[in-house]
Amino acid sequence: MISTYTGTIMGLAPSHIAVDNDASVIAVDFNVGKRSRTEMKASGKRKSDACVLEPTSALCKVVCNNAEYIIRCCVRGALLEVNERLVKDPTLLNTKAASEGYIAIMMPRPADWNKASASFLTAAEYLKRKPPRQ
Repeated sequence: MISTYTGTIMGLAPSHIAVDNDASVIAVDFNVGKRSRTEMKASGKRKSDACVLEPTSALCKVVCNNAEYIIRCCVRGALLEVNERLVKDPTLLNTKAASEGYIAIMMPRPADWNKASASFLTAAEYLKRKPPRQ
């Protein structure tokens, strides 16, 4: 996750099992709730019509050649947009996950962001805790 005061870019870590070397993403499905996430459009300067999602809310389903994974928000916030390019070109998650392969852009309130980010790991901390690959 990359955050600014106005938005948070949601994506997958390079070591996420869905984009692992053995996995190949074959589809990304944003139809994971009462309404498809692609139908949730935020407009206007304040984005007041944006749908607010909870940390456990599903953003999308990533379908790989060996399994399916539900990707969750991890932070409470307003969903500003989802990356519809992933529907047409799901391989962006494997090839450009840190840039064009982002999943969504959200706008958490500062209090929600501070609460959630307190539990996040730095890249170095994550690598220390990550179990070795078999």
